[in-house]
Amino acid sequence: MSPEEYAALDGVGIAELIGKRLVSIAEVTKAARASIDRVNPTLNAIVEVYEDRFDHPEGGLASGPLTGVPFLVKDIGDHFGGRKMECGSRLCEGFFVPEDDFYAQMVKGSGVNLVGRSNTPEFSMALCATNLLHGATSNPWKLGYSTSGSSGGAACAVASGMVPIAHASDLGGSTRGPAAWCGTVGLHPSRGRVSYGPQTDEHGFGMAQASVVTRTMRDTAAMLNVLSVPQTGDPFIIRQPQHPYCHYLRD
Repeated sequence: MSPEEYAALDGVGIAELIGKRLVSIAEVTKAARASIDRVNPTLNAIVEVYEDRFDHPEGGLASGPLTGVPFLVKDIGDHFGGRKMECGSRLCEGFFVPEDDFYAQMVKGSGVNLVGRSNTPEFSMALCATNLLHGATSNPWKLGYSTSGSSGGAACAVASGMVPIAHASDLGGSTRGPAAWCGTVGLHPSRGRVSYGPQTDEHGFGMAQASVVTRTMRDTAAMLNVLSVPQTGDPFIIRQPQHPYCHYLRD
């Protein structure tokens, strides 16, 4: 798989090729690394590459609907155990998260391959992806211009073909703004749609929601299927859909 072929596919498309054994997880991961190495030095969307996931791309992945699909973790918010979360701040430089939260558990259960960490403003307190620790992320469509924020690194990485899906979170537009500015899909789920799980209290009266930035609506629907799982202790309850979200794309 060439970097160009990889960048033209969404996550569901990549997962289908892997499932049919038309391409291997190792080949997909190699193409992702080539794309990252080619464009990230200019865009600065990814602040850390997880070398262990490139050295052993097939190890430790769950069997799920998106097994082997490259995925980025946002540098703030949800906890991915054993990985850094520096919140774009020198104050948190070098901090490692001790364990997975519920969002991370659901994401890992989908089978995605966590290949790196995306840039965000310090403590997500700006509509950009700029901080003193990691620098500024540039808009992939016009260098030197903003990506919006706070999920700017995620949206930039997806728009530029580095990964098809990336972790995002949104209280006041932090997923939707970067998606609009970078030409990707960004959904703010309804309150209670994505579980906070027992480890996390409600943020912003439930208005803060973890989600993803993707290249296509079907990727967003596929990830919402993964993430929309009620959990004991949820502060908000919402009725579950009658069908998988991908079903509604046909209506």
